[in-house]
Amino acid sequence: MISALNIPDDISVLFLHSVPNAFKSTLLSTSRLLVYSPRNEHFGIVPLEAMLAGTPVLAANEGGPTETVISGQTGWLRDVSKVQDWTEVMRLALEDGAGEERLKEMGKWGRERVMTEFSKEKMAQCLETEIQSMSKAERPPVLTSSALLIGLGIGGGLLATSAWVLALVFN
Repeated sequence: MISALNIPDDISVLFLHSVPNAFKSTLLSTSRLLVYSPRNEHFGIVPLEAMLAGTPVLAANEGGPTETVISGQTGWLRDVSKVQDWTEVMRLALEDGAGEERLKEMGKWGRERVMTEFSKEKMAQCLETEIQSMSKAERPPVLTSSALLIGLGIGGGLLATSAWVLALVFN
């Protein structure tokens, strides 16, 4: 069973494939930095979970993290091909006492950003706004069943006339 009690004190970096929710919450709330390296991630919920826990995020400067992480405020966005840039941020976050106040401030900003921009209430508000704007938008007239029947009748009449003309021409 994975738990925070099973991790030796001398482990400073831990790689896990699958993390139970309770353990994930413990890890996120006690971590100094979340490193999120997927390229071209469509959105990515993990950075939001870290920010909600008050943990700054180091993420790829492409895809979803560019919508959620504000570089320099809630974490850092870096080019995945520039390893030295990632190393620099990790060093800042992991060295004892280095930038401690900055990390706390970033954690505070991250949590606030998630609460104001990505909460269920905010998403419901955005959805409602979109639905309202769609209902007020100008739309082309909808084809009614009677208009469709008239159109089919005219189309059928044209087809019959064309067939009659072709029959006259080739006979």
